[in-house]
Amino acid sequence: MSTAVLAQDRELQASLPLMEDCLRHAVRRLRTRMLTRSGMDTPWRVIQVRLCAVGELLDEPEVQNGAAWAGFYVERGSASGFAVLEGPLLARLTARLFGDPSAPVHEADGRASTEVELRVASRMCEELYGALEAHWPVRPVPRFGPRPATGNRLGVADGALSAIVLACTLECGTEDEPMGRLSLALPATVLRGIGGGADQPQSRLSPKRRANFERLGGCEVEMVVELTRLTTTLGQLRSLRVGDDVPLGALGEVRALINGMPSFAGDPGACDGIRSFRVGRRVIGIEASP
Repeated sequence: MSTAVLAQDRELQASLPLMEDCLRHAVRRLRTRMLTRSGMDTPWRVIQVRLCAVGELLDEPEVQNGAAWAGFYVERGSASGFAVLEGPLLARLTARLFGDPSAPVHEADGRASTEVELRVASRMCEELYGALEAHWPVRPVPRFGPRPATGNRLGVADGALSAIVLACTLECGTEDEPMGRLSLALPATVLRGIGGGADQPQSRLSPKRRANFERLGGCEVEMVVELTRLTTTLGQLRSLRVGDDVPLGALGEVRALINGMPSFAGDPGACDGIRSFRVGRRVIGIEASP
């Protein structure tokens, strides 16, 4: 697909701001998981979200020597993509989780990744894919099937080099002391249907059926405001005592689940001595089921 044709694809272009918002929420979740596991706050930022060809992304220095590659399938193999962690970033993350976080890492580290580093890369990418699913802007949500990370560049057929992907660049660490970057390539096929916006989801219900939804307005549904989700161990749970603090991660947007499905996003707080949830935006529409 040429640049001229790509510029005219309004559906893909309209998906960019929604996917950038999805990524911002996903990296917040990634930051919380890192804090829970290492006890150290590790910021993540979205640096860039753009449409480009696979071959163009593969030529960038961030995906060259010393990097770890973690591929994934979408919707049972109907499409595929990949994530690439820079070598220095992978070494720093591994040191922070298992070793000395102050250990120096050479920027021009062209060595092969260790088995431990590849396991860290696999787990980090699995959590990133899961966070994308949790914050996907529309329904239905594509399901990512992760593959183990490898130290070798993924084989890409010549015919696939011109395929269009959503190239996302994430940076780990503070702005003053960045730890490295993660590049994510999402196949353009998963972006179809997003351009209409999360506030205007496509519905299979006929206008007549949607009009009858007013008759269901008094039905009770379960609404849960979820602050965060933590991964811990049985040993840590058994060691908890009255008065212990359980870190929930950095303050940020939380989700309200209706019958288990994320429906609203906003901020927790209090009003007149009553715990409350301020709705910031709608994640999906609320429709009557067929």
